Amino acid sequence: RLALELGMVIPMVRTRDNRDLPPGAYAIRLNGVEVARGEAPPGMVLAIGDNLANMPGRATTEPVFGLPGKWLPHELRQQAELVGATVVDRASVITTHLAEIVRNHAAKLLSREDVKTLTDLIRRSDPVVVEELTPALLQLGDVQRALQGLLDEQVPIRDLVRIFEALSQRARVSTDAEGLIEAARSTLGAAISAQYAQDGRLSVITLDPLLEQRVMEKLRPGDHGSFLALDPEDAEHIVVETNRLAERAEQLGNVPVLACMAQLRPALHRLTKTASPRLPVLAYAELGDQLQLETVGTVTAARANAA
Repeated sequence: RLALELGMVIPMVRTRDNRDLPPGAYAIRLNGVEVARGEAPPGMVLAIGDNLANMPGRATTEPVFGLPGKWLPHELRQQAELVGATVVDRASVITTHLAEIVRNHAAKLLSREDVKTLTDLIRRSDPVVVEELTPALLQLGDVQRALQGLLDEQVPIRDLVRIFEALSQRARVSTDAEGLIEAARSTLGAAISAQYAQDGRLSVITLDPLLEQRVMEKLRPGDHGSFLALDPEDAEHIVVETNRLAERAEQLGNVPVLACMAQLRPALHRLTKTASPRLPVLAYAELGDQLQLETVGTVTAARANAA
């Protein structure tokens, strides 16, 4: 399912016992480094809901969405469902957590060999696309970095033909990684925003036009991509306000995105991703025409707020 969702080769998952872990606990390692840990006690099910206070069990937090829950004896599953709780078995808790880790670390999991495998698959169906791209314009490593850049922001790479066409066109002008990634995103366009839509409606957070223009004036090129040379106070304000608006939208059941000018998008994503890792940052051109846009918040300038 993940391979179809992301469009990449999912590496083999190896499992083994570890006596150093507490009873009922599990750890997920990536390249030998622990990246996540959770619990799945035997004989128990995880109940998530608001009416569990009077039921015996151990309070916990669901590892993917951070929802409060309680581990209950398996015999109480039906009782928990009767009071409106969502009940999840141990295996589903672990596999859901593992799937989320794969999504969040997909860029690190995409190896050079994986890119060669994907390229060979496209060569069979669309040989001209591959011949124009590599090695004529880009080396396999350049293609890998571009695909990793897409996956890093959870943009699926299923449509490799269109992605390769976009990379070929951009590579004739420049081979910088950021430009290649943005060219591919521009081609995918509506497909990116569609994955965050709910019933044809997209919840959008925007920057106030005056603030966006001020931020645009602070955009600078860097060795590792563009960045914003903002005053610390202004940068903190944008980060805090964006996170506040995103959390408020999520509490109302929305899936918000932050929209901005295309030139700002990579740098604004770098600025906000630490405080709001789940908030996608999209260029205006990536907001699909087929979607109904609903503004759920606007980030205004700090000085305007103070006034």
